[in-house]
Amino acid sequence: MFRTRTATAPPPLSASILRAAPIVLGTTVLGLAILGFLDIPRISGDLLPLWLAGQAFAEGAPGEVYAPVEPVFRMLPPDSWAERARAAGYEGFVYPFVYPPLWAWVFGLIGRIADFQTLAGLASIVNPALLLATCLLAWRASGAPSGVLTHVAVALVLLLMTPVGVIAILQNQAQILVAFLVVLALERAQANRPVSAGAALALAASIKLFPAIFALFWLASGERRAFTAFAGVGLGLGLMSLAVAGWPLHAEFLAHVSAIGRTGFFSPLSFSLDGVLAKYMTGAPIEVLLGHTAPGTEVPRRITVAEKGPALVLAGQAALLLLTAGFAWAMARARQAARNAALWPAALALFPLIGPIAWGYYFIAATAFAPTLLSRLGMARGAAVLVVVFGPIHVWALPGMQALGTDFQLLGAVLFLILGLTFLVAARTGPERSGKT
Repeated sequence: MFRTRTATAPPPLSASILRAAPIVLGTTVLGLAILGFLDIPRISGDLLPLWLAGQAFAEGAPGEVYAPVEPVFRMLPPDSWAERARAAGYEGFVYPFVYPPLWAWVFGLIGRIADFQTLAGLASIVNPALLLATCLLAWRASGAPSGVLTHVAVALVLLLMTPVGVIAILQNQAQILVAFLVVLALERAQANRPVSAGAALALAASIKLFPAIFALFWLASGERRAFTAFAGVGLGLGLMSLAVAGWPLHAEFLAHVSAIGRTGFFSPLSFSLDGVLAKYMTGAPIEVLLGHTAPGTEVPRRITVAEKGPALVLAGQAALLLLTAGFAWAMARARQAARNAALWPAALALFPLIGPIAWGYYFIAATAFAPTLLSRLGMARGAAVLVVVFGPIHVWALPGMQALGTDFQLLGAVLFLILGLTFLVAARTGPERSGKT
């Protein structure tokens, strides 16, 4: 007789949550203790644009949802936003709204039942929970043989002790939700729940567009039901956005997306290879004084930008096409275990790098998968990679690195390039044998 090989199914999601429950409280306390040790307040500056855009939309002022479109994206909000922010009880830097119009409508509805301070307080509770859930879901999606406690604990340390997670938590950045939804989509696909997987990825893409690329990898690897669900839910969300906000606001949004693609951003918090190349290949940098509720009363913060030449813009588009094609080919050929534990995390690390802006929190999802290297490469080699990648940007290392005059944009880009390439290497190796299950 022939023996049939059966794949080991992951435990039910509810069982994983129950197993992880004892560490949820402990890691939450750890995270709050770290934030307290750092003595940095919850700024919520990245949540503010959603709120202000919602207020403008609800008041019937569509001209105040997006800033005027310029050839170079300068990260400046509409002129009226400083006064709106002061009225909402916010003090600090004011950034523009760069999300699809659907979310201006959604936050307009939210503004009818809660003020900004209430919303920011709620987000300060929800976002750490989402960060924890993202780490748990990454462990399930990867099929890592290491225990959930080890994976979640290591991932949280990497997130909460580096700019990847700390800035996102302090600013209440929507990328936390996007990362959670992307990793949830991968976990649901791995658990053979393609409809919920596609819906989660479509919702992520409705907030920030780039997750839509990942649906192509489902198509390449034969996950057609997940791709179909993504396409259906994404179409529904797109039609809903057009219905509630109209085409003119969408045209403004797309014009901003195009302007961002033509802009080189030079910031120590932007780990973008595209930005690094623009810094060395683009002339005439522009210094922009960022918006603030009380301009002139504090040391001003500036950002340096430049308009990329046509050749550099075309090179970025070509890099995106080549990377997409390469991953589609690899996904189609790889075994499911390699896709889940290595190829998907590699994509989560490498795709942000070739975008015009790769703020540190764009790597939340990739960092949540990082502990899988401990099993794919072995404890010693995996730990060495994690130290190499995350050690130089550890909160305790940053002052020393700054004293050395480190170019943090170049450093961050190189470190996460190393992480992405290491995942590609790990895709060709199986997990080391372990006595743990």
